[in-house]
Amino acid sequence: MAHYYAIAERGAGTTWWISFPDRPGITSGADDATDIVTQAQDALASVLKYPPGNELPLSIEGGAKPPTDLSDFEQPTIVVVIPFGPAISKAAA
Repeated sequence: MAHYYAIAERGAGTTWWISFPDRPGITSGADDATDIVTQAQDALASVLKYPPGNELPLSIEGGAKPPTDLSDFEQPTIVVVIPFGPAISKAAA
């Protein structure tokens, strides 16, 4: 299983907007903070499911580093570690 960094930005109410700093085209939304990991996993699974975008962001195991400057993001913003692998992507589908 690999792990990826995602950025979660607080939206209106309890909504969180999710993006991956190494792949700007991968985005999702979560109704509240408890859904961030699941929605991010769904976004990664979608990348693998729908070509030509079958390229995941760089994983932590592959050398990805967490973003250090979050000033360009809507505050409050958090960095979240997202576990993702074949077993998780099948369960999320």
